[in-house]
Amino acid sequence: MASRAEQKARTRHLLIDSWLQIIGSGTNFAAISLREVAKTAGVVPTSFYRHFDDMDELGVAAVDELGLDLRRLMRGPFDAAQPLDEVLREWVAVYQDYVLKNTDLVQFVNQARTGGSSSLREAIDHELDFFRTRLAGALAEAMPGLPAGDRSTVAQLILAVLVENTTALLALPAKSAARRAELEEGLERKLQVVLLGAAQLGGGPVSKPRRRASAS
Repeated sequence: MASRAEQKARTRHLLIDSWLQIIGSGTNFAAISLREVAKTAGVVPTSFYRHFDDMDELGVAAVDELGLDLRRLMRGPFDAAQPLDEVLREWVAVYQDYVLKNTDLVQFVNQARTGGSSSLREAIDHELDFFRTRLAGALAEAMPGLPAGDRSTVAQLILAVLVENTTALLALPAKSAARRAELEEGLERKLQVVLLGAAQLGGGPVSKPRRRASAS
């Protein structure tokens, strides 16, 4: 039998998953009630308070989950010996897979980034700051001649491109392989342009973007 701590953790995740499921059905996160989340999770409303003080704290917990996922995506040393276009292609594919497999969570964060409470926006900003820092660290390995201040600027530009692409991915029609491939190629090229500009600031040579063969 599961321990009490394991049961508590399971219920906590069930509440988060149920909340994200409601968001995935098209409801704005700000309009979802505690009772609706508890009902979807199959627990009584009073059980909610054993895990979260309010809906805002539940939202912050969901942001924390996204943060852990980002750390997994960014884990591991940057392989500076690998051609940059290959690094971008692999990373973009992993990123798009994650967004499309976790649309409810990503949709919530996308909404809350500008329309959430101050605590939610602070939690999201914290995770984005981590992401920017990790990107800047990867740039330090890939472009050792790029000044630290410029690395931070380039990382910010990369993040802005990713946020824009995330919004487009979330609007992607189901089973639209052609549109996904188009977004993936477009993202690779945008990131290449950013990095080509970084190279002009002293980061060293970067391979120019290569066009893919047209899908049949």
